[in-house]
Amino acid sequence: MDPFSSALIAALDRVRPAVVHIYATTPRTGQVALGTGVILDHYHIISTAQIVAPEDEITVKTADGKRRRAECIGVDPVYFLTVLQVEERLPIDPPTFAPDGTTPVGLFVAAVGYALGQEHTAANGIISSSDRTVYRPKGRGRGNLPVDGLLLTTAPIHPGNTGGPLVDLEGRVVGVNGIPWQGGLSLAIQASVAARVASQIIDYGYAVHPWLGFSGEPDVIDDIWVEMLNLPIDRGLVVQYVQANGPGRRAGVEEMDMIMAVNERQPVTSTGMIRKVLATRRYGDRVPLTVLRQGELIELHLPVEEVPGLEQLYPESDEESSLTEDEED
Repeated sequence: MDPFSSALIAALDRVRPAVVHIYATTPRTGQVALGTGVILDHYHIISTAQIVAPEDEITVKTADGKRRRAECIGVDPVYFLTVLQVEERLPIDPPTFAPDGTTPVGLFVAAVGYALGQEHTAANGIISSSDRTVYRPKGRGRGNLPVDGLLLTTAPIHPGNTGGPLVDLEGRVVGVNGIPWQGGLSLAIQASVAARVASQIIDYGYAVHPWLGFSGEPDVIDDIWVEMLNLPIDRGLVVQYVQANGPGRRAGVEEMDMIMAVNERQPVTSTGMIRKVLATRRYGDRVPLTVLRQGELIELHLPVEEVPGLEQLYPESDEESSLTEDEED
């Protein structure tokens, strides 16, 4: 057997025990949905709201063929992720979830799951774009909602393997399978983002989705300013618009500010990078922003606030056709 096939088969063997088949029955209609989930820890499974709703009667079947009862303990309306909790401890070691910065473009991956109801399927491809932001409509003229931390992949995501893992040749989970998108590409949720969202649902009952209330464009700082101010980096995010009643305005952000860093050390070149840091905190926290304003470095404190109207968002089957790329808050 060739080395490439051997590596892929070994990776699939490593992750297979952590992949579960999900059967969800809607009590009101008796309709049954089949899909895939990936084990997060010994009691929790990540899947997708396209398969599972909170009121469903849920059974999960593990790789050893054993069936277990589970319940949906939370649904995230932004990523359409659901978290399932099983009644008894799973005797299966959770897979390795790849950390941030380890899913470069060109990385070979395979979408694993129960595509079309078949056992143990896999479809291969590469990461076409990493850590992307797309925008989905909030509905009723309420603007667009940024969805950060996505992967674009050529690995086909078929009905049934949505919610399953996207794995690399080391057997790591690098993403959670999302939806077919456009141009032969599919969307997956970055593994670190999926794990963060699921863990927050387990710990808090909800996931944190912050908004900024400002937008901007990346720019490079003149070498003279870098030397005069002893700046650690030579680029940042130039603020072009600040919403009148938003967190940015409350923090003191002004147009033409250059945001250099968030949380003191994390460099900033996009609004998505700021939201990613804020998403790891809790609502009500305040996060430092390092800002270059008229030749002076100052520190502001940005409040972590929930996206307005988030409670009105629910998974809908037609959302995937309305996703757009690279708009800003």
